[in-house]
Amino acid sequence: MRVIRDVHGRLRFAVDATEKSYAASGKATLEAGQAALGPWSGGATVLFRDQFSNPAAVFDSADWHFTRVPQGHDADGEPLDVRTVQLLDRQITGQDWLRTPAPGAHGQAHRVVFFGLKGGVGRSTALSLTAWGLARRGRRVLLVDFDLESPGLSSLVLPAEQVPEFGLVDWLVEDAVGQGAALLPGMVADSPLATGTPGSVRVATAMGREERDYLPKLARAYADVASPAGPQPLGARLRRLLEQLEAQEQADVVLIDSRAGLHDLAAVAITSLADSALLFATDGAQTWAGYRQLFAHWQRRPDVVSDVRERLKLVRALQPVKGGTERLKHFKQQAYQLFVGLYDDIPPEAPASASASASAPAAATASPAPFSPPEAEESAPHSPLRIRWSELFQEFDPRLHLGDGSAEPQDVELIFGELINWVHERCQEARP
Repeated sequence: MRVIRDVHGRLRFAVDATEKSYAASGKATLEAGQAALGPWSGGATVLFRDQFSNPAAVFDSADWHFTRVPQGHDADGEPLDVRTVQLLDRQITGQDWLRTPAPGAHGQAHRVVFFGLKGGVGRSTALSLTAWGLARRGRRVLLVDFDLESPGLSSLVLPAEQVPEFGLVDWLVEDAVGQGAALLPGMVADSPLATGTPGSVRVATAMGREERDYLPKLARAYADVASPAGPQPLGARLRRLLEQLEAQEQADVVLIDSRAGLHDLAAVAITSLADSALLFATDGAQTWAGYRQLFAHWQRRPDVVSDVRERLKLVRALQPVKGGTERLKHFKQQAYQLFVGLYDDIPPEAPASASASASAPAAATASPAPFSPPEAEESAPHSPLRIRWSELFQEFDPRLHLGDGSAEPQDVELIFGELINWVHERCQEARP
């Protein structure tokens, strides 16, 4: 079953066949169902392939997704089975949360996205000090500021005079007229974070040095651009930009500072670009409610869930010092309850039967093992990496050489070491 939902939420059945070739009885059934939708119906007729001037653009679109639709309850109040339909959602924004992730190719830098539903949880500071920790371990690190509407990474990791000439927004504007490649050499700068380490930290900022026209550029940056293959949306353009920066910089790892909240930029970063995505959270009702909304959105799309869930890792930000053990226990319980909706149901073990030995070999017929890590599994996506609260880092300036300011290298390792080590090991595992 295929359903198209327009920008106002109205539904219409679509059939990937010509009207003449489709059974009249089936058409009548669909039209009756569409009429029953009342004000939620997008029209009285069913859409057939021959009604479109370019049917391939509709029926072969990559934006079709399988979604689970509850069928209501029976006369006894018991829930009916959930039905799966193909949905094409004509959203103005938010479509990128459903785009299937593109795995990194061999030899490509491992991409790690730092994401939080709300600001003020220390996400950018954690990203900066993770970059320092990776450089200390000999990594070549590229930082990319995807927070286009609230750019700030450059002020954390670069002196004002070292900010690159051009930012990501400049590239998005110039790329629309075929001039993006000319900006690449002037888009990245060295950060003093790597001073004294065997590695390097390079930074691509959202805003260029001495920018005076940022808001008009930002207004144009989100637009689709024409290409021989058709309109290229923001997600595809950012993916292309990232690939060009990776080729230029030859980094081992790319750390992406994502836009906070349920924004299209965050969607692009997590579902289309990330090899790993760190979800920052504190133990508050607002945080869990927001993540439940996002996870419920994914849960209705089983193809998206199976691709994205193993890329995720929860980060317990600003873990309080007092009552830490009990608070962490509560956080872990909330985290598992959140993530279990993305995990597979484990079917009951079938009883052995005498006919089993006569059947096909198990290797030929077995289904993939379910992905359902237990609550205590520390490597699971729901098991949090911990960043303890410390007054040393509340007004910490990462541009200072560690040891010259209020924090020493051992302080960074104590507070952020668990996070740094996880990212380092993740990159190591990803090497071909």
